[in-house]
Amino acid sequence: MSHTAQAIRARLSIVLALGALLTWALCVPVEGRAEPSPGMARGGHSEHGGAMRDFAGHAIHRLLEHQKDLGLSEDQSAKIKTVAADYAKTRIRGEADFKLAEVDVRTLVRDEKADLSAIETAMKKSEGARTALRLEGVKALRTATAVLTPEQREKWRAGMRERHSPKREG
Repeated sequence: MSHTAQAIRARLSIVLALGALLTWALCVPVEGRAEPSPGMARGGHSEHGGAMRDFAGHAIHRLLEHQKDLGLSEDQSAKIKTVAADYAKTRIRGEADFKLAEVDVRTLVRDEKADLSAIETAMKKSEGARTALRLEGVKALRTATAVLTPEQREKWRAGMRERHSPKREG
């Protein structure tokens, strides 16, 4: 076989292997999907397969959505937008860390030869990434609400309580 034919065959083998890997990656269920929304990132999944709620992103988005109702100044709006953008980036990175850790967990669980301590370590890494993601949300929300005056903060909380209270039919 000529050198050129061997080189082509080697490249073809690499392309086929990458194609198989890509097909596997797309067909294996992923623990979550990032779904960016205006200023936030939403998505992710809990260990039970349900959506991991982005309470902080939702709350910050609501602040910006109701900036006129709350009487936010341009400076306050700009600061909250910066917090929202920074948090969106942090959330995307955090979700990626969590998803990568979950891939490691699934890979080890499927490997019958994998040591239980390695599986435990991988699971702890996954839970650590999830906890870090949630904590970043709390930090971002506190940073955003610190921009508000006490009156604005109370008005915002009252609006949130109203939106989340059960609706009564009348």
